[in-house]
Amino acid sequence: MKLISNDKLCVLLFLTFTHSTSFSMPDNKSRVLEEVIVTAQKRAQSLQDVPMSVSAISGDMATEAAIVDAQDLVQYTPNVKFTASNPQYSSTMIRGFGSPPLARNIEPSVGLVIDGISYGRSTFTNDGVFDLERLEVLRGPQGTLFGKNTIAGVLNFTTKSPSFDSEGYVQVAEEDLDGRRYEAAISFPIIDDILAARLSWRKREKYLGLYNTARNNEKEEFKDESIRVHLNYFPSDDIEIQLISFTTQYEGVGNGFQHSYLTETARSTFEERDPRIEDDEFNDTRSSNSPTYSNRASDSIALKADLDIGDLLLFRNSIVSALASWARVDTPFQLDTDFSPVNSGYFHTDGPDRYTQKQLEVRFSADSLPLLGWGESIDWMFGLFAGRAESNVSQSTFLVFDGLVALAPVMAEGRGVPLPSFLGALFSQIGNIGVTPGDGEDFIIETSVHVRSETYALFGQADWHLSPSVTTSLGLRIGTESINGVQSNYSDSPVPSITNGSENYYEKGRLTEDEFSPKFAISWSPADEMTLFTNISKGFKSGGFSGPVIHTRYLRYEPEEALSAELGIKSRLFQKTLEINATAYTMQFDNLQLNVFDGTAIFTTNVEEAESWGVELDFHWLPPMQWLTVQGSLGFNETKYGSFPCGPTTWDDSDALPECGQDAPPSQDLSGKQLPYNPKISASLTPTIRFPIMPSWGIGGMFAFDMLYQGEHYLDYDLDEKTFQEATAKLNARLAIGPENKRWAVIFNAKNLTEEQERLIVLDAILQGGNYIAITHPDETQYSVDFRYNFGNLD
Repeated sequence: MKLISNDKLCVLLFLTFTHSTSFSMPDNKSRVLEEVIVTAQKRAQSLQDVPMSVSAISGDMATEAAIVDAQDLVQYTPNVKFTASNPQYSSTMIRGFGSPPLARNIEPSVGLVIDGISYGRSTFTNDGVFDLERLEVLRGPQGTLFGKNTIAGVLNFTTKSPSFDSEGYVQVAEEDLDGRRYEAAISFPIIDDILAARLSWRKREKYLGLYNTARNNEKEEFKDESIRVHLNYFPSDDIEIQLISFTTQYEGVGNGFQHSYLTETARSTFEERDPRIEDDEFNDTRSSNSPTYSNRASDSIALKADLDIGDLLLFRNSIVSALASWARVDTPFQLDTDFSPVNSGYFHTDGPDRYTQKQLEVRFSADSLPLLGWGESIDWMFGLFAGRAESNVSQSTFLVFDGLVALAPVMAEGRGVPLPSFLGALFSQIGNIGVTPGDGEDFIIETSVHVRSETYALFGQADWHLSPSVTTSLGLRIGTESINGVQSNYSDSPVPSITNGSENYYEKGRLTEDEFSPKFAISWSPADEMTLFTNISKGFKSGGFSGPVIHTRYLRYEPEEALSAELGIKSRLFQKTLEINATAYTMQFDNLQLNVFDGTAIFTTNVEEAESWGVELDFHWLPPMQWLTVQGSLGFNETKYGSFPCGPTTWDDSDALPECGQDAPPSQDLSGKQLPYNPKISASLTPTIRFPIMPSWGIGGMFAFDMLYQGEHYLDYDLDEKTFQEATAKLNARLAIGPENKRWAVIFNAKNLTEEQERLIVLDAILQGGNYIAITHPDETQYSVDFRYNFGNLD
């Protein structure tokens, strides 16, 4: 039962937000907002000095809110949506653009950086969440300094660094559904003032609440364990060397998919195998005859070095930085082909899907006197980047003829030729009895794509301080990438229609892409603690080889480009007690890359153009009431297809538009329609109250609640009404108790008090048009209690 309706909660959020940004408050000289330092331009700067739209979330906030993954973390930032239903299906969307779920063989359009290392797969994201110092969300193209796969923005994680003072923490948590979390970190000196280390560890295990009625003995659960090692070495006053490494092992039983909608034909067919079949995606049951799993293993190691060389020619305070890194991730899985109790087969990776990357980056940063004596100074940064990446993505599908016969009524209905009821029942019974000896694997489809790429780039940026109040920035990245791909598919089925048009093919190819990504920005501070800025930037992302796909219609996709313009303000008002940052923007995409699931295969295609515009705002307020802090965000984003006359269509539309070609698949005109995964409105509001409990012992409390709103949106590119997600307004609450010195704390959390129903993914069931499966968030309130103990120097 919902405690507060969506409409009422939106009104409450708006009224509170309006009140909290009122400009008629009295002075509050006893408290000031702390300056937030970020590395959004590859150097330490105040958040207020960065001429772009950036949001920052501290690790302390993540600890207090019991946030353990990026999906919860980005809820506090406007116009950002992260989806991670399991290790294979994770994606980030910023301002409506990004690489959506199911993208197994494509670099994300939202870049991922952890401790300065860029990762080419979004599945690495949660490796940066634990022992967190700060998350920065950079919106819009960031190609100048962060690279080609940052066309929509960047998630920039910074984890905690070693200290020469011995210190750390231990944290233990109990959650609903037999969930347990353990986390610990320790910093210590190895050689005083020369070598320090920090070891971080996290382990999680949880029963996901899903029960498989077809197997009657399988409960979905996962175990996740991560270790990070961070060394800081100072051989001299001018040199700093860092070694950063982590490893993660994730083992999951099940995949989270439940039936979201069943036709009567499907329901009656499935009930013969499992009478408990149903299509309520929020009741925590599923019916799948095949065992399923979803695992992940990641490793990363990086060596960073900074050399302070002082003055060099015309440059001052010169620093040379180098970064060499290696990383890999394996993501093996197994799924039921039809997600039903009918034994028609299963598919899994042929060995683990593996992605490996090697990178080298060298940067030179310095400042100098202004050119021609104009202005005060210039900050410079130049660099070069070289990288290699290799991915091997495969899929082995095993089909059982008896099961396909049993599914014949459902498959025929999905193709628009429903069988008479008596004939459908006959096929189902024949499949149940068996028409082939044994119950083994009668047909197989082997599909794979293997891609190797090499990237080289030169980049640079100059920030010219024309006066104490005016700075202009010019940036440019020039690069080239070569991509080699091998794609193949083989099926031993004598009837292609049984395998939905599977084609036997073997294709090899090579692509060469050139990048030219400029940036221009200017900022002006008309008064202390206020900055106005504008910027224009261009982003680029290479094309590639789609797959794995069972047919040859969409083997390759073209590169995409984006042009973004922003106009914003950053301010700290009323003696630094109110911080308001706001940005208005517009973005234009050419050849937007879409990852589409057509009911049988996942492939990547291009849209000629797409566009978005909107506004986003963050605020942080210390009101006159000493016990109260308020922070929040508000975003509005309108994202639409441009010209897209041959877009993917829903299952019940079997016609191809004439302009799409004679052999084109079924299509619909999506020109001017909204893109999916894009809530038009996103908002958050977090009031925090601090109060004494036992003042004589220095023990106090903290109470906070989050109001998190996401507007309605679709969850598939064909804009099928069955994939429509209604707006959600979640309410979270937490209570923390501990001493003022933060030696220990007990934190009670309750998430989703409004019991909102949110679906993360909705897909057409394979070969079963009109039937759907989904992965959802729990719609019941989730409770947890954390105990944290901090040791060492807490100053």
